[in-house]
Formats: sequence, structure tokens, C-alpha cells
Amino acid sequence: MENFQYTYLAGDLFFLVIWIILFLHRQDLRKKILVMSLLVAPMGPISELFYLRDYWQPQLFNGWVIGVEDLLFGFVIGGIAAVIYEEIFGEKYLKRHLPAHRKWMFAIALFGAVWMTVGNLILGFNSIYVSMLGFLIVGISFLVLRHDLLKDALFSGLLVGALMFIFYLIFGFIFEGVIQKWWMLGNISGIIILGAPLEELMWGFGWGFVAGPAYEFVNGLKFKKLN
Repeated sequence: MENFQYTYLAGDLFFLVIWIILFLHRQDLRKKILVMSLLVAPMGPISELFYLRDYWQPQLFNGWVIGVEDLLFGFVIGGIAAVIYEEIFGEKYLKRHLPAHRKWMFAIALFGAVWMTVGNLILGFNSIYVSMLGFLIVGISFLVLRHDLLKDALFSGLLVGALMFIFYLIFGFIFEGVIQKWWMLGNISGIIILGAPLEELMWGFGWGFVAGPAYEFVNGLKFKKLN
């Protein structure tokens, strides 16, 4: 199969199914998943401004350089990473809140823009590695102030990474050859684990590591176990 026109969109639908399951199963998390999805959605197209230069060049169904697939992926992966830890481990929030850190949202946005511009465009490091390191730096900054979010960060990273791995097991099998056609393997490690580029798994962990505890950190929320 050489024409992968609808492959990216099909991949988005896989994650959309996961998003819908999470949204329907936990009514108490619906606000969080919607807020995080809407906030992260624009990051999909914006991040492609960097990734398309040196990481991958996917084919879009409408033939555009950046399309609805990027926006949809940002939407679903933002919501999934935000609540997957709570879903798997049955976590619920306490009514008493800690001090919020809402100003950090603006600081993080500014840091991300400067970090990617300097690391990728000025210094010339590959965009995928620059973004992954940025995720870890922001996630660690959360943990410096909120040690209680360590489990959330680590397991969110592992769960999103595992979800990415499962996806690529299916994706690479159905759309044979798409990895070699879309990814610039010569610019990265070139290591493919059962159909999954190593960098995709690393990206999944890094994204879960920062997105998992972000909502709790910004809003001063703490967990308690469900009965």
C-alpha cells in the first residue's frame, strides 16, 4: 500500500475511541478531559511547524501540509494523557485544595515556544528530542513544588507510552511501509520496536509525564482513593 492518504486520520480515530471511553466512564473527570483537550488541540498544528522539518512528513487526506489530523490528535492525546492515570488507578480528588499555580500556564507556553525555537531552529537539534526534553523539564518543575504528583507523572508517562506502543503494533501491521515512508529515520535513531519508532514511545512517555499532573498542579488538586 503506497497511498496513505487517510492513514493519519485513521490513527486519530483509534485515539478518539480511547478518548470517548474515558469521557463516558468517569463523569467526574469530564471537565478535566475537555479542558485539557481544548487547551492542547492547537499544539498539534503548532508542533508540526517543527516536526515537519526534521522528524516526519505524514500524508494528509486533504493534501495540506498541516491539517485537521494534527488538530484532532492534539485534542485526543491531550485529554487521554490528562486522565489515564486516574482512570486506571481509580483516583479521585479531595475537596480541600492546595494553592493553585495558574500563572504557570503562561510561563509554560512561553518556555515551550522559546525552547523549541532555540533548540530546533537556532541550535539545530532534532525537534522530537528537543520537545521530549522540554516535557521532562516542565514535568520535573511540577514535581519540585508538588512531590505528591510523582506517581501521577510517572504512571501517566508509562501508560501513554504503552498506549502508543499498542497503537503502533496495529498501525504498522495494517499500514505496512508507512513508518519508512513518513518518518525521517535517518535523522533519528532508526530503531523500530515491533512497528513502533523508538522516538514515538519516548515522546509518549514524555508527554504523559508532563500532561498527567499538569491539571492538578495548575489547579491545586490532590487525590484520594475511590471507595
